[in-house]
Amino acid sequence: MDDLIAAHTGPILQNDTLPSLNGTGCNGQLNGGHVSRCTADKRLGMFNYTVETISLLLLPMVTTNKEALGSMGNDSPLACLSLYQPLPYDYFKQLFAQVTNPPIDPFREAIVMSLICPIGPEANILEPSAEQCRRLLLPHPILSLQDLDILKATRFHGWRTKVIDTTFDKTEGPTGLQNGLIRICNEACQAAKNNYQIIVLSDRAAGEQRVPMSSLLSLGATHHHLIEERQRMKVGLILETGEAREVHHICVLLGYGADAICPYLVFETARQLRHEGVIPSTLTDTKIFENYTAAMERGIAKVMAKMGISTLQSYKGAQIFEAVGLSSEMIDKCFYGTASRVGGVTFEVIAQEAFERHSLTYQERECDLWVLRNPGQYHWRAGGEQHVNDPMSIANLQEAVKNNDKSAYEKYKDSANESVAACTLRGQLELVLSSKPIDLSDVESAAKIVKRFATGAMSFGSISIEAHSTLAVAMNRLGAKSNTGEGGENPDRYLNQDPEFNKRSSIKQVASGRFGVTIGYLANADDLQIKMAQGAKPGEGGELPGHKVTEDIAATRHSIPGVGLISPPPHHDIYSIEDLAELIYDLKCANPIARISVKLVSEVGVGVVASGVAKGKAEHIVISGHDGGTGASSWTGIKSAGLPWELGISETHQTLVLNNLRSRIVLQADGQLRTGFDIIIAACLGADEFGFSTAPLIAMGCTMMRKCHLNTCPVGIATQDPILRKKFEGKPEHVINFLFMLAEEVRVWMSKLGVRTLQELVGRTDFLKVKKTEHPKAKFLEFDNLLKNALSLRPGVNIIGGSVSQDFDLEKRLDNQLILQAASVLNKKAKTVEIEMDIVNSARAFATTLSYHIVKAVGDEGLPDKSINIRLKGSAGQSFCAFMIKGVHVTLEGDANDYVGKGLSGGEIAIFPPKNVSSEFKSEENVIVGNVSLYGATTGRAFFRGIAAERFCVRNSGATAVVEGCGDHGCEYMTGGIALILGATGRNFAAGMSGGIAYVYDPIQTFPMKCNQETVDLVSLDDEDKKVVNGLLKDFQQLTGSTEASRIMANWSTEGSHFVKVFPQEYQKVLKTKKVVTASNEQIVKSITNNLEPKVMDIEDAVPDKVRGFMKYQREKGAYRPAVQRMEDWDEIFNFNHVRKGLRQQAARCMDCGVPFCQSSHGCPLGNIIPKWNDLIHQDNWSEALAQLLQTNNFPEFTGRVCPAPCEGACVLGINESPVTIKNIECAIIDNAFEKGLILPELPEFRTGKRVAIVGGGPAGLAIAHQLNKAGHSITLFERNDRAGGLLQYGIPTMKLSKTVVQRRIKLLEDEGIQFQYNVHVGKDLSAKKLYEEYDALVLSLGATWPRDLPIPGRQLDGIHFAMNFLETWQKKQMGNSLDHLPLSAKDKDVIVIGGGDTGCDCIGTSLRQGAKSIVTFEILPDPPAMRDFDNPWPQWPKTFKVDYGHEEVKLKVGQDPRRFNTLSKEFLGNNGHVTGIRTVQVRWEKDTNGRWRMDEVIGSEQVYKCDMVLLAMGFLGPEKSIITELELLQDERSNIKTSLGKYSTSVPRVFAAGDCRRGQSLVVWAITEGRQAAREVDVFLMGNSTLPTLGGVIQTLNQKG
Repeated sequence: MDDLIAAHTGPILQNDTLPSLNGTGCNGQLNGGHVSRCTADKRLGMFNYTVETISLLLLPMVTTNKEALGSMGNDSPLACLSLYQPLPYDYFKQLFAQVTNPPIDPFREAIVMSLICPIGPEANILEPSAEQCRRLLLPHPILSLQDLDILKATRFHGWRTKVIDTTFDKTEGPTGLQNGLIRICNEACQAAKNNYQIIVLSDRAAGEQRVPMSSLLSLGATHHHLIEERQRMKVGLILETGEAREVHHICVLLGYGADAICPYLVFETARQLRHEGVIPSTLTDTKIFENYTAAMERGIAKVMAKMGISTLQSYKGAQIFEAVGLSSEMIDKCFYGTASRVGGVTFEVIAQEAFERHSLTYQERECDLWVLRNPGQYHWRAGGEQHVNDPMSIANLQEAVKNNDKSAYEKYKDSANESVAACTLRGQLELVLSSKPIDLSDVESAAKIVKRFATGAMSFGSISIEAHSTLAVAMNRLGAKSNTGEGGENPDRYLNQDPEFNKRSSIKQVASGRFGVTIGYLANADDLQIKMAQGAKPGEGGELPGHKVTEDIAATRHSIPGVGLISPPPHHDIYSIEDLAELIYDLKCANPIARISVKLVSEVGVGVVASGVAKGKAEHIVISGHDGGTGASSWTGIKSAGLPWELGISETHQTLVLNNLRSRIVLQADGQLRTGFDIIIAACLGADEFGFSTAPLIAMGCTMMRKCHLNTCPVGIATQDPILRKKFEGKPEHVINFLFMLAEEVRVWMSKLGVRTLQELVGRTDFLKVKKTEHPKAKFLEFDNLLKNALSLRPGVNIIGGSVSQDFDLEKRLDNQLILQAASVLNKKAKTVEIEMDIVNSARAFATTLSYHIVKAVGDEGLPDKSINIRLKGSAGQSFCAFMIKGVHVTLEGDANDYVGKGLSGGEIAIFPPKNVSSEFKSEENVIVGNVSLYGATTGRAFFRGIAAERFCVRNSGATAVVEGCGDHGCEYMTGGIALILGATGRNFAAGMSGGIAYVYDPIQTFPMKCNQETVDLVSLDDEDKKVVNGLLKDFQQLTGSTEASRIMANWSTEGSHFVKVFPQEYQKVLKTKKVVTASNEQIVKSITNNLEPKVMDIEDAVPDKVRGFMKYQREKGAYRPAVQRMEDWDEIFNFNHVRKGLRQQAARCMDCGVPFCQSSHGCPLGNIIPKWNDLIHQDNWSEALAQLLQTNNFPEFTGRVCPAPCEGACVLGINESPVTIKNIECAIIDNAFEKGLILPELPEFRTGKRVAIVGGGPAGLAIAHQLNKAGHSITLFERNDRAGGLLQYGIPTMKLSKTVVQRRIKLLEDEGIQFQYNVHVGKDLSAKKLYEEYDALVLSLGATWPRDLPIPGRQLDGIHFAMNFLETWQKKQMGNSLDHLPLSAKDKDVIVIGGGDTGCDCIGTSLRQGAKSIVTFEILPDPPAMRDFDNPWPQWPKTFKVDYGHEEVKLKVGQDPRRFNTLSKEFLGNNGHVTGIRTVQVRWEKDTNGRWRMDEVIGSEQVYKCDMVLLAMGFLGPEKSIITELELLQDERSNIKTSLGKYSTSVPRVFAAGDCRRGQSLVVWAITEGRQAAREVDVFLMGNSTLPTLGGVIQTLNQKG
């Protein structure tokens, strides 16, 4: 670019200047100009940016130059099932290498990676000429705004650039897409023919009048059209796109032919975020670009590397993707040659979605666009995308397993199947039930079925030891299998276990990390599983950060506490199918009775891979889906790699059958299995066994926080924090209950299908058929290939998995002779034995089976040193001395193949050249052992007189090794032990090394250039190091006769100075920390000895800690003013100033849950975006917090005061401590906005001409009016009282909700154009039918005003009042109303309130302030427990003992709580027609034999309470009947106005109902929710469609079809 910049003659775009945006500015004003935000940029919505796009993806990239991490996998819908207009990129899944070729570690092996990006015409490579050099070389494929500006205008070397518009006029409608693609292709082809060198496909013109075509479609169509026309090599294709921003987007564009990309909207959005203070002002445009491109380079490199591709030139245009859900017409036009096995959506659907995005952004009736849409593609959000793990399913499952509750499991099954149907391919299938079902008693037992179950490979390290061992205990009790994961397992878990609490994991995983893979570990397994790939991030490695590596984990993994651990991609001894076959053989030798399993991930071609694995002698294959969980991974890996397991299982089963290999393999399906339906589907597609990971974690208490990578799991599962681990409450019984209920569900399905055993289901695709669906996208999917019966491909083949054993030829092993000769030591008849043998290179895994027998005989510690001494001559085969145990000493005179000492477990190896070799032979110049020697060695010693080939001592974690030189990648990922290298090394030495020490002899000082010093320092030897090196040289010389060692020792004074110590940086930090801790402890002891207090450091941050805020800060409990003060006045009870002072700390307690239960049906009915506005308050960003709040809630000043906060009851933090403060923050946000003048009238810019009458001015009616007015309708609200507000105005006392607050809002609504008609009692003063005739729609929000009475003797006495009459008349008196009767007053009276709840408490507070003599409250139910009962599990509303403001005030005044529980009123007593007392009796509550609660009176418990005022606060029965009768509306069984489920239209056309009159008595927050959603339905009725938001404030077009 430097040459182009130098040659450029026009102006160059400078930092902090925005290009012309065709009238669409980045600095858009929000509704009247009082808030200016990045989200006002219309283009963001048009290009499908969401809140998550910016906060989860872009902000980390531009501020930290890294991709953000996520966890717990991907459970959102496939793009072909999503109803939220996903971009075309989302239909593509990245392919990856598994077995066929190795993936690469792009970071530790960056020396082989290149993102150099050549652009421009390519000359014929067969005809060398100067023309081949006339290309532009970029360091990476991302262009800055400046770069693109120059490229567009360049004339360098005579080049010309053609800019082609990739938008179409919105008047063309969706058909404009295909027409536009044809135009673009033709223009591009003509440009190439006209000798343009660069073509820029640009969507810059997109805006209100022009709809952008997807850059991916434009590119794909152009790329393939130019290829067909033989013009592609003449031009470079560059994209100027507002659409692409994520790593996956860029990779797909590169894969389909892009030469370079300028994601201009990323840079312009980042500028605006800087302007708003969201990102630091120090981030200049240049720095933003550098950070973004650095993050993008890392991401692209990872995606390339997972396929084993090292250069961008090889990746570009390679199309290494599979499409899921795209039709053949789209593939043929834009992505020719790409696999798309299930067909899918057409151009018409994609165009319609693009048009919908544009229409939602540029609405004629724009309303409620306070924030960017956030449908929750990453984290579940109310009103957005469905997720497999939604709050309802999680809550139902936990309730079911904790109480072994079958009815709760039925609810779980229903909600889970609904989610599965919305998200997965299997959800589009249904079962073909038999016409002859069998009796359930004839079906295979659940006890047998659960033995086919296994838990997934979750390592101790990714989850806590408590969670890990609980899973193992549960599965062992079931006779099923748990999996260690790749983190190893301590011997104390598999030795001498109590059968009832057996913590041994049956499946021991062997992954590329080789953590703790010793011979003892391998020998104590039923299955040994080779991890080729992981569903959540196939083709990638992983990393356990140092803060998670505790002493226990370090011991298990043979590493150092506090030092991070790298898990590399599988590319060492699983390099190819041959290497995998060798590892399978090695593991079989290490444990001849174990079943050898290989874990693969679903992708196109996995069937062929599985066939190769089967031929490599694997006995078990796991096919994981793309949606598997993970402790940590980049979001790119989680969301964009791998395929659904349904495709993988089907293909694998069919291919194995076709090759007559199915009988050798037991096939397991793994990935978000949830219900018995899932298991039946998996079996019918070919699975024998079934793996579960996330579901058992949920059963143990996981709430899908998706914070595993932060070590802050609040339920003690995915954390190593000792404080958080104490919060773990999971039990083996929870997992057992889940799996047994699952098995019982499977049995029910089997009986309906007419099959007796699960084996009969395997491969029976005839039991499956495609569901009939109205889903606008699912109906295009094609399942013919998926549902093909494998036996039709090769009839008669045995398909019973594992019925034919694999032949490993173990009887031919040299180890058999070895074991016979060592029998005297094994039988303890001799202490030592000397053995001499010859060996040939076909003898593989020598001494491995011997080590197995030793460990089974004497345990992991092995034998005393040199108990078995073996002297060999010859050339050893692969895996020589693999996993060899302590006590075995092997000397080989000769050489050895690859994998010498793999997993060395304490034994000693010495290899040297034949003694009769020529005297001119120099061992230090010749290779003596092959590649990957000592891979994963944990203990022992190895001495090789000669050079080790590549990857020597990879992942050495404790062995001592001496060698005379090594190839590339020596000591890679090493975590422990010592390596002494007495000669030259290859490149990339010590890459990823985090522990242990290497000493390298470097007399010519070339080693620093060969060493990867990213994680290590090169230092000189100190005295202790010199002793170590000298000792090893002596041993080496004695054991191998090394002349090189002799020479160095003889000249130590000079040669010793040539050694370099390779010292890992993290290891050094840990050692220094230990010294500091020791010194600190000594200082504390000294201080105590001298009677001095040690100084306490103030570690509180200036900004509260958000990551661990829930641990550091206590919940603020002083929300109210002191009772002694507030009970003397009628001012609001809230302590606003005090609360606001600590608000940022309180907001920091919010954990921003991946599944925020505060938004769920158990929490906030509105779906308030609580985690987001809590985070914004933590950031002190009040204006954006206000926007988030107003997106979902019309009246937060009401809910923030009077709502009992079910959101807090459902808060995850509330499981084991005080929940997050929510309603106080909500109230503070809106009050602050009013105080600062940010809440102004907002009149709609467009009026529809439609007129709507609303009857009832309570919270539901106000919400309906507000929403419909925003939508442009003319609203008249009829209120029978003199002021609007309903119970807000006259039902809730002023000290709880100031009437000034209510009237402020009413005034605002009036100013916005809503007409209020007061003192109009519709149905009495005004005919409802007249309104019906005059208005286009009539909405009833009548409330539930018919109070529940207490018809007992004496009810006719004076002094007995309904609570609402009491509260209403007093509120009217306070408002100065002229009343025709005296207001009810409790002054100087003995008051009894019958009924609890908020209304009862309000009566207490009002009576107290009026001057009541005494106040008592009767509640018929028992006093609630201090903690949740078992039948009131989280996240249900906690039915626990609570003290509200009125209770506290009375207790302060009279010394005791006013409530009397278990009290039944029997009779009102009176004198002279006025009540004087109540006769009561105590009751007892017990469950009958059917589990129903029964109330019995307690004999002898009668008591009379004195009173002269009784207030009945027992709730309401329903709405008044006059309007219902007049309009002849149908009512439900509870006397409420009847509507269809989830609908608001009544039995009379054009009449709608919302609020308590439809739902029944409920909370204010529910009334507002009802009003908002009813308004949406009314808007659709009036206009044919609506973009008023649904729950959670999510904008999604609703039409009359739904």
